[in-house]
Amino acid sequence: MMETWRRPLGLRFREGVTWSLDANGAAQLTSSSFSPVSLGALPQALLTAFERLGAEGPTIEALAEGLAEQDGPLAVATLLHHLRRLEQLVLLAYAVRDVKTTIAVLQPISPRFSLGSGAIDPERRYVLSRFAYQRRVGEGLVLESPRCHALLRIEDARTAALCFALARPTAPAALTVPGASLEAMSTLVGLLVAAGFAIPAEDAGGTEEEQVFELASWSFHDLLFHARSRPGRHSGPCGKTYPFRDRVPPPPALRPPRASTDPPILLHRPDLDALRTSDRPFTAVLEGRRSVYAQGRVPISVEQLGELLYRSAGVRAHIPATPECCYDITMRPSPSGGACHDLEIYLAVDRCRGLDSGLYHYDPDAHALSRIQGRTPEVTTLLTDAAFATRHTELPQVLICLASRFQRVSWSYEGISYSVTLKNAGVLYQTFYLVATAMRLACSGVGRGDSDLFCKAAGTDYYAETSVGELVLASRTEGDEP
Repeated sequence: MMETWRRPLGLRFREGVTWSLDANGAAQLTSSSFSPVSLGALPQALLTAFERLGAEGPTIEALAEGLAEQDGPLAVATLLHHLRRLEQLVLLAYAVRDVKTTIAVLQPISPRFSLGSGAIDPERRYVLSRFAYQRRVGEGLVLESPRCHALLRIEDARTAALCFALARPTAPAALTVPGASLEAMSTLVGLLVAAGFAIPAEDAGGTEEEQVFELASWSFHDLLFHARSRPGRHSGPCGKTYPFRDRVPPPPALRPPRASTDPPILLHRPDLDALRTSDRPFTAVLEGRRSVYAQGRVPISVEQLGELLYRSAGVRAHIPATPECCYDITMRPSPSGGACHDLEIYLAVDRCRGLDSGLYHYDPDAHALSRIQGRTPEVTTLLTDAAFATRHTELPQVLICLASRFQRVSWSYEGISYSVTLKNAGVLYQTFYLVATAMRLACSGVGRGDSDLFCKAAGTDYYAETSVGELVLASRTEGDEP
């Protein structure tokens, strides 16, 4: 809490928070992220203090001194009461100044933020968390971490220099930042420690982030993705906000047909009514599902490929945009977040009865394949990489590549778009698995894939249509039945 903080910090309202007087003369705080907070009727001296919080970022001492001179100790007590309340509501930001210049501002981004004491040992070594990172926001630079409930706005090059110095374990007493006072740098180190950006660096065994399994098991990218794609540790939008609704029209529900000199290859459509009575029971399919790596001697046929694609991903219905859902959608066997169905299906074929080797795109509406190219070096490498990833020397008969038209999701979702895409890929994986099991085909997921290689092979833009998952599909070996 603020009263336990041992170093001089400037206070200001959190970014986006403003104060005003309502019709009854009561002071209230407003922001786009919360309902108005009423502070009641305040004397002029306190209103002046709030003016200073919105502008210059004074210390508690400076605010209290000014109030004590005007209205006495009771006004100071009232001020501290309101500051504590603002802190509990996470409406305050904390500034570090060097002489008369603000060099950094700690900005809470989560309702779970709590400022620690900032007590540090000037002789103990501290180091920047391995999860901390800097990035540009607008015309400024910020320091963030998925472990922290705040961000640090870097207002001066001296702060950036301090972060650079803390890339290796350093004691505050040994810090040398050109043009910066030791007091300001020590205060800033204390703030970084209190917020979780910097941690003690032990002489042996590394930091707790490297010693404690629960932390060591997280990579930087995994923890960042987890923290930023769910609400709780950031203040950004999260969910279906339609961020591009007034800027660009929604991407179409179906990818425009690819230009090709070859006519589309119409695929076999299974009789779904017949399958409803003759197909294997669902429990038998579910319990028999497993990754099958062994491939049959006789390759999969194009008829089997057509049945699997139709049962897993073929379009069943079109639904036009409505006021509630302002983009066209399609209904398919596999679910998709917001019915976006951003995933495009490509097939890298090594051997398939009735289909030449090469790379194909599946049109789920026409239920047809478009041949993109033949057996190019890129197609061969896609197949080779999949065999290597699944630890097999034999090339996959067919490699299914799932590519996301990412803007189809990000047009309506904000903050969780890529998370939605990966969930879509996961449920489509399961659908392929179950249908392949029902059809007695071999199916296995591939844990990794080269998206740049895919884009080169398919002729797509990495940022507009990029691969996010792969599966191997093949015939089964004789006797290998679930």
